[in-house]
Amino acid sequence: MVASVFMDDFIILRYVLPFDFYWYYITFIVSILYYIRQTGSLRLLPRWFAASITLLIATTMGLTLSNDEFTIVVLKQIVGLVFTSIAYYTFLAYNNFEVKRIFRMYIYLALFVALEGLFEEIMNLNGIHINIKYRETNSGFYRIFGIMGEPYFLAVILLPAFNFVFYKTTIFERVNTQISNPILLASIGLCFIFTFSSAGFMGVAGLALFWMVNKNYLSFKSWKIIILPFLIFFMGLAFNNVQSQWKEFNTKFNQTIEAFINNSTKKEDINDLNTSSFALYSNFIIAKESFQKRPLTGSGLGTHEANYRKYFSKYFDDDFVIKYGIFNTLDANSLFIRLMSETGLMGLTMFFWFLFSRLLWRKGYNDPYTRDYTIINQSIFIWFVVRLLRTGNYFGNGFFLFFFMYYICYKMVMQRRLIIRQEQQRQRLKENYEPVSEF
Repeated sequence: MVASVFMDDFIILRYVLPFDFYWYYITFIVSILYYIRQTGSLRLLPRWFAASITLLIATTMGLTLSNDEFTIVVLKQIVGLVFTSIAYYTFLAYNNFEVKRIFRMYIYLALFVALEGLFEEIMNLNGIHINIKYRETNSGFYRIFGIMGEPYFLAVILLPAFNFVFYKTTIFERVNTQISNPILLASIGLCFIFTFSSAGFMGVAGLALFWMVNKNYLSFKSWKIIILPFLIFFMGLAFNNVQSQWKEFNTKFNQTIEAFINNSTKKEDINDLNTSSFALYSNFIIAKESFQKRPLTGSGLGTHEANYRKYFSKYFDDDFVIKYGIFNTLDANSLFIRLMSETGLMGLTMFFWFLFSRLLWRKGYNDPYTRDYTIINQSIFIWFVVRLLRTGNYFGNGFFLFFFMYYICYKMVMQRRLIIRQEQQRQRLKENYEPVSEF
């Protein structure tokens, strides 16, 4: 179940079946049936989530059926959302929501995935290309694909593990009793770096932000605030160095920012965009059209691809299809863009309320019992932000495993804080209690 987060490139009978049947779906089915048999319960999702997803599905059914837009793509998204969320939630429930243990399983598997990726890099440097899609960078190194199929997906799925191991190393706490932190950090960190993923490296900015929050570098109550300007200076220097040394990142970053600032669909303004930037920008323009037509509900789950085909010629010349092809039309290249297109304000509000209301920011970090929950929660938050920017798939890369772990970490920390407050109140009452002497 945990290994499934790394297995999105393992598909049975691809292009033969009308949908992508991942190998781990077999495990999901067995896991769900095992949970039902062992617990005797058919409560497969928490009520708050079931109510939210039911609202989105009911809205989608109403919109697509009334507009004669209900397709196999819409059905696949609905079934995929329900199926994967049930699979991961019941897995966590059967394991008593032991997030710390499950997250360490994920880190342990991330180590093997990273080692395989580093082996690929060594082979590439020696002229042996075990991946036919190999790409050399201007630094002389190659982008690691690993078992994920794309460097971006490898970087993103390693990001929470990299963040967690980095933190545990800086506070001198072991992640695993059998494998030392330096080995974990070096292996996962090097593989992460050699993906040369621009979106992945944006996640490092989130890592730096939370590190400064947890270490009190952003608190005016701490003397460490005086070091903040120097940290910002060095981080800015590092960013400029990455931009100047890494041509591909510089091109993608600058062209994407420029496209959104100009907000133009004129051929002369966007003709020189790289493929990645055009995919993101064109999907945004299409999503904006869908959002303007139905700002409250969007067009329904699984409809962005149809929107893209419907509205593309309204904004872009057909030459762009020949030049760039049609990329990421199904997932909109961004979770934010896809939610805006398919669920409107309703879906965006629900997701962002969940994301920020369950963020632990710094709560629980100073308590040794809950510190791991806080770091896991923050690591997953960074993962969510990167997906909001560059991945629109609703259930790939173990989306709902991380989704529910994020929520459980928050609940564990808040329950612990409540117990501590209640204990402190009882202690104060006990200290203030004065027994009345009997006559």
